[in-house]
Amino acid sequence: MPISEAKLAANRRNAAKSTGPRTPEGKERSRRNALKHVLTGQGVALPTEDSAEIEERFIALQADLRPSTELSEELVRRVAFLSVRVRRCEKHETSETARRIRHAIAQFDDGRLAAVEAQADKLYQEPATTVRRLQATPEGIDWLLKEWATLRADLNYEERNRWTTNHRSQFDALLGLNPGGYRIARIMALSEAVFGSFHHLDKADGDGLEGPARVEWARGELTRLIDVEVARLNEVRARIDHEAIAADRAEAVDRALFDASPASILARKYEAAAERALYKALKEFRQVEAEAAEGKEASVTLSEEEICDPVGSSLHDDPEEAPEAEPEEPPAPETPGSDDVSPVESSSDDAIGAEVADFDPSLRE
Repeated sequence: MPISEAKLAANRRNAAKSTGPRTPEGKERSRRNALKHVLTGQGVALPTEDSAEIEERFIALQADLRPSTELSEELVRRVAFLSVRVRRCEKHETSETARRIRHAIAQFDDGRLAAVEAQADKLYQEPATTVRRLQATPEGIDWLLKEWATLRADLNYEERNRWTTNHRSQFDALLGLNPGGYRIARIMALSEAVFGSFHHLDKADGDGLEGPARVEWARGELTRLIDVEVARLNEVRARIDHEAIAADRAEAVDRALFDASPASILARKYEAAAERALYKALKEFRQVEAEAAEGKEASVTLSEEEICDPVGSSLHDDPEEAPEAEPEEPPAPETPGSDDVSPVESSSDDAIGAEVADFDPSLRE
């Protein structure tokens, strides 16, 4: 479907607004858009500071390892790159460990509070379980005491009646009661009495009191129930092993020395992979250097053997000018039982004499 003239004109106007980054900060961010993961990625585009560090490391390793071949030099450059990568992994782990240690105590305290908040969110869904778990920690008990204090203050607010059905529901939940529990009737009856409705009260509840007096009695009864629960919670709090909690808090720094989070495990895998690649590059460098050294020694040994060859050939001789060796005559067969010198021995003596005569022309006569 062809684009209309209006749409085309709108596209051109929008394109004219795309001028790219203008400020130095924007240009710097744009320049780094092509950077890839610098730990395990291939074809990595490194920042300027990393490239400079790699080059400095390469120069230092060159002076130390003294590569003798072009391949060795490339392996030295590879070692320089991987050593910078390993150093970066080490710096990352060190800085992360230092950060965890600095904030270990604060993280410990925050974690306990966060656990209380997460548990308190389940108060209406699982009131019995939530209250039981909140009572297991000082922070949880403090949260319960705070909620009870709020209910008590609203119940006895003097200027006007703040008590509502929401307060009654919170009252039941803080006692660990599910909706429809057998004690709901009691709390509901007292709450309705606070509003002046006494239909669900037992006959003995506020017996002989009428009107505002019975309302105040119901308010006082709810307050008494709150005070009983608060006193019980304070006793539970006093029985908690605070020394164990203090020990856990003090050991938070020691636990921060090791991080088992998925991100830290992945970072350690990156570092291990970089170290393996570094050791592999060093091993290959040594192999290349050893092979190059063996090749040089073999050529020198071969030259010495050829120069000292009694046949007379040399690396400097032309193979076409070298004289062909004359075939030797086979030795005569040995006659068994002869006491004289064998023909073989005579032939050997004659051959030796011939070689001596060839070496010294004066002995030919």
